[in-house]
Amino acid sequence: MAGKKDAKGLQMVYVLASGEPLLMDRAVTEILDQAVPAALRGFNHEVVEGKGATAERILSAAQTLPMMATRRAVMVREVGQMAAAELAGLIAYLADPCPSTVLVATTSKIDKRLKFFAQAKKLGFLQELGAPRDVVRWIGDEAKRREVDIRPDAIRRLSDVVGADLSRLAVLLDQLALYAGGATITVEHIDDLVADTRERTVFELTDAIGAGDRVGAGRALSALIDQRQSAVGVVAMLARHMRQLTLCKAGQKAGARQGDLAKLVGAPPFVVDKLARQAGRFGDGALARATRELAWADGALKGQWQVTKTLGRGLGDRVVLERVVTALLDLGS
Repeated sequence: MAGKKDAKGLQMVYVLASGEPLLMDRAVTEILDQAVPAALRGFNHEVVEGKGATAERILSAAQTLPMMATRRAVMVREVGQMAAAELAGLIAYLADPCPSTVLVATTSKIDKRLKFFAQAKKLGFLQELGAPRDVVRWIGDEAKRREVDIRPDAIRRLSDVVGADLSRLAVLLDQLALYAGGATITVEHIDDLVADTRERTVFELTDAIGAGDRVGAGRALSALIDQRQSAVGVVAMLARHMRQLTLCKAGQKAGARQGDLAKLVGAPPFVVDKLARQAGRFGDGALARATRELAWADGALKGQWQVTKTLGRGLGDRVVLERVVTALLDLGS
């Protein structure tokens, strides 16, 4: 159901809900640009912080007539932080909003128990701005929006390194465009400017093991050893990855949907897709054996066995890591 609109198609009330600051900022900016020209906002744009605000304060602002303009805009930041009783005092306004005011209420999360949000949804005023399911595609679209040329493999690298932080991704695209000096953005640009070497190489290792890529796993492991990264830390990251695969496999067997899998695993949906494919390579019991191998490696690195004592720290760490990586690759065959 569409919300009540004026002759130009602008709603009189918007309740915007999103945990993504970038999406929220863009939505608010678009509404304000349509509602009140920038030159007239000095007298016709009022901002109220939701925390501690009263219904009376907001209603007074919303019912004030515009000055030298056709309409005014009132923005309530984090309306969900208002006291429940005060928020309830705004429900009647939703049914009969002031025709010369655009009321924009934002919130990072919705409490569905509150009647205000239920009524806003019923009247078509509630808009939930969710993060994109496909971050790789979003980066590509964002690059086109900025008229920035970026290679497909560079898009994937940026997604792997940054994840689904849209605000950071948007800023980095601008920085990468400047760094590339007008040339096409490549993986090398991202590695130089953005990616932390250790983080990138560890994820290359876990992904290679999950995909059964022995050459890639060997290359990533050698790089980590050459960088003198903590062997215990590498094993911890491998254990984290195997735990994610275990949770993903269990969730799939239980018939969980992708959204539920994402919550169970603690990863964005686009990452869960990859984890699901990797988990499918491990047969029943293989992931449990992987956990035992990792427990042995952790103990060996911490001196519970004679490996590092006999061979020395450097060589001993290498032997332990090579053994556990080989075992994990074998289990996923």
